Amino acid sequence: MKKFELPNIYFGGDYTPEHFPKDVMAEDMLLMKKAGVNIATINVFSWGQLQPDEDTWCFEWLDEIMDTLAANGVVADLGTATASTPAWMAKKYPEILPTDETGLRWNHGSRQCFNPNSPKYRELSATLVRKLAERYKDHPALSMWHVNNELSQMVGQDFSEISINKFRNWCKDKYGTCENLNQRLGLYFWGNNIYDWDELMPPMKTAHQHSTSLLLEWKRFINECYMEVAKAEIDILREITPDVLITTNFLYEYKMLDYHAWADMIDFISVSSFPDPKTTNHPGEAALSHDIMRGLKDQPFVLLEQAPSQVNWRLANVNKKPGVMRLWSHQGMARGSDGFLFFQWRASVHGSEKFHSAMVPHIGENSRAFREVTQLGNELPSLSEVVGSDVQADVAIVMDYNNWWTCEFTPGPTALLNYLENLQAYHYPLHEQNITTDVVPVDRDFSKYKVVIAPIMYMVKPGFKEAVEKFVAEGGTFITTFFSGVVNEDDEVFNGGYPGPLSDVLGLKVEEFEAMKPYIKNSMKMKDGQEFEARLWCDILQLDSAESLAEYGSDFFKGSPALTVNSFGKGKAYYVATLPDKAFMQQFLKQVCAEQGVEPVVDAPENVEAVVRSNGDQDYLFVMNHNYEPVDVTLPEGEYFDLLTQSTVEGTISMDAVQSLILKK
Repeated sequence: MKKFELPNIYFGGDYTPEHFPKDVMAEDMLLMKKAGVNIATINVFSWGQLQPDEDTWCFEWLDEIMDTLAANGVVADLGTATASTPAWMAKKYPEILPTDETGLRWNHGSRQCFNPNSPKYRELSATLVRKLAERYKDHPALSMWHVNNELSQMVGQDFSEISINKFRNWCKDKYGTCENLNQRLGLYFWGNNIYDWDELMPPMKTAHQHSTSLLLEWKRFINECYMEVAKAEIDILREITPDVLITTNFLYEYKMLDYHAWADMIDFISVSSFPDPKTTNHPGEAALSHDIMRGLKDQPFVLLEQAPSQVNWRLANVNKKPGVMRLWSHQGMARGSDGFLFFQWRASVHGSEKFHSAMVPHIGENSRAFREVTQLGNELPSLSEVVGSDVQADVAIVMDYNNWWTCEFTPGPTALLNYLENLQAYHYPLHEQNITTDVVPVDRDFSKYKVVIAPIMYMVKPGFKEAVEKFVAEGGTFITTFFSGVVNEDDEVFNGGYPGPLSDVLGLKVEEFEAMKPYIKNSMKMKDGQEFEARLWCDILQLDSAESLAEYGSDFFKGSPALTVNSFGKGKAYYVATLPDKAFMQQFLKQVCAEQGVEPVVDAPENVEAVVRSNGDQDYLFVMNHNYEPVDVTLPEGEYFDLLTQSTVEGTISMDAVQSLILKK
C-alpha cells in the first residue's frame, strides 16, 4: 500500500489573511465554503511575523488562523516559514546571506535570500520548525507540513567561504586524495591540478570555461546542500509529528535540483505548475510536467500551486480563457494529481504578486475566476473515487538530471542543444496520439514497459547498460538518440568511442558528429521513399550488427545511416542519429508502439487528450478537448458513466470547446 493516499481530493490555495483587515477572514470562510475549499496553504513566508527579533515569538495571529480554519472544516497545509528570513537576521548575522559567483554578497530584501550552508541559518530555522511542530502537533487543522518553498529557485548556488570550505571537505570525503580528484575530474587539463585541498575552488567567475567534471560535482554538491536544508526540517517534523504527511513543492521544468534524489525524503510529490496559457501552447507542456512529477515516486502527486488565470512574471501574462483552468485541472488529475491548490486564494494588495491571479480576485466573488473555481470545487467530491488510482502507461521516457546538467553546460558540439526540448520531441508526438508515457529515472525497473525511450543519454551511469540489455533481450523495444553513451558518471568520455556501453545493444559506433546551424537542414530518406527533415545534429555512424532504416539526404555523409535498428535477443534497439521533424516522430513512434501492441487510449481528433487511471478494479477514462471549438469523439466500445455530468454516454459524442469527460464503465 502506498504511504501517500489522501482521504479525499484536496482543493484550496495559498492563504494569507494576516495581510488583510481582520474582518476579511470571516468573509473568506464563507467564500471557501461556497467554493468547496477544504485546505489552505498558510505560513509560507511568515518567519518575520512569527519572530520579530531573536528573543520574541508571536504565534497568536497564527493560532487564530489555525483555529478559524478548523472551526470551518478547512485543514492546513502548514508552511514551516523558512523560505524567507527576517530582516533582523540579515542585519545581525550577515553570513546567512548568499554570495554569488563573483564573490559579491547579496542584500536582504526578497524571498529565499539565504545561504543554504550557513550554520546560523540552519540553527535558527531548526528552532523555528521545532516551535511550530510542538505548538501545532495536536491541532485539528494540521493536515500536512509544507517544508520551505520551491527550494533553490531564487538562490541556485552559494559561493561564500562557508560553502567553499564545505565543498572542499565534501570532495575530500568523496575522493580521498587530491591526486584522485585530479584524475577523476581531469583537472590536469589546462593545468588546473590541485596539490592541497585549500587550492580547490568551485566554479566561480574566472577567465574562461571551467572543467565540466568540476561543474558537475558542484551541481551535485549544491543539490545535497539543499537536501540537507530540507532534511533538517523533515527530521524535526518526523520526530514531533510522525503521523503528519510532509512535502515540499517542486517546480515544473526545473533543472537546478535533482528531484530523483529528493523523492524518497518526502511523503508525496507536490509541484508548482504554471504552463503558459497562450492559445498556441502545446497541451503536452503540462502533460510532460505531470508525467515527470508522477514518475519521481511512481505514485499520485499534488498540484500544490497553479494559477486560476494569469501569472505576473512573463513578458506578457496571458489570461486562461474561460474553462481552461478547469480543463487543465482535469488534465492534472488524469495524469496523477490527487489535489488542486492555487496561488493564491485572495489577490494580494501589495508586493510583486498583486497582479498574479487569485481564486478571489480584487473585484471579489462577482468574477469569472471565482465562478470557475467554485464550479471546479463543487464537482471534485464526485471524483473522489479516482483518488489513489494509477495512471496506465506501457511506454517510458528515461529522464536524468545529471544528463540534463552535463549535456547543456558542455562546450560543443552545439550551444543549441536543449535537453528538455529533446524530451518534448518524443513526448509530444506520443501525447498527440494518446499513448500515455511514464517519465522515469535511469534506475527504475523497465520490465513493466513495452517501449523505453532515452533521448540524449549523454551520461551512462553504472547499471544502465545492463538494465537496457536485459529489457531488450527479453523482448522490449529501446530507442535512444544522438549524443548518447558519451561519458561516464564523472563526465569522462568512454574509451572506444560513442555510444560507449550502449554499443552492443545498438550494434553501431559513432565515428563523428555534425552540428548544424539553425538555418541548415538535412533530410532523412526512408527505404519506402518518404523523406523527412533532419535538424540540429547528425551522427555519422559505423554499423556493426545494426540495420539502416533511413539515410541522410545531403552533405559529405549523404547516404550514410540516419536511423538504425538492431535485433538483440527477443527485442529491438533503435538509434535516431539526428533530430527529425514532427511528421517523422509521429509516424515512427506510432509504428514502434504498434509493433509492441501499444495502441492509443482513444483515436481522437487533434488536441483531444485521453488517459486512463485504474485502481485495479475500476478504470477511469479521461477525455479532454484542448481545442477552442467543438469536436466529435468516438469512445471505445461500451457504455460509460460520466462522473462530471452524472450521466451515461456511448459511441460518438460531441464535446464542447475545452470540455472534459471523466468516464467509467
